[in-house]
Amino acid sequence: MALLFHFNTPKPRQFRYRPLYYDERKERLEKMKAQAVAELAADKDRVGYTGLKKGFLSEHRNKSKGLKIKLQSPSVIRLILFLVLIAASLYAFYLYDSELFKAFWKIK
Repeated sequence: MALLFHFNTPKPRQFRYRPLYYDERKERLEKMKAQAVAELAADKDRVGYTGLKKGFLSEHRNKSKGLKIKLQSPSVIRLILFLVLIAASLYAFYLYDSELFKAFWKIK
C-alpha cells in the first residue's frame, strides 16, 4: 500500500548567510591593529618598554580637563538652565501674588 502513494516532499532550504554590508575600512583597520600588536610583542623585549596602555594613560591623564569638561556638556547646561527658569518662575509667581503663593505652598 505504501508503494501506491508516494508523496513528493521538498528538501529543506539551505541556510546561506550573505552579509548586507561589507566594510573594507574595518577589515583594514583590524589588519593594522593585528600588525601593530605583533610589532609591540616583538618590541616588548626592548629595555624601557612602558606598554601601550600604560604609556597612553600617563600621557593623556595630565591633559584631561576632568570636571571642567563634564560641566560643559550640553545636558548639564540644559539642567542648570531648567532649574534657573523654574526658580525665576516661582519668584515671579511670588511677586505677582504672595498670598496665593503662600496658600499654594501652605506657608504661614
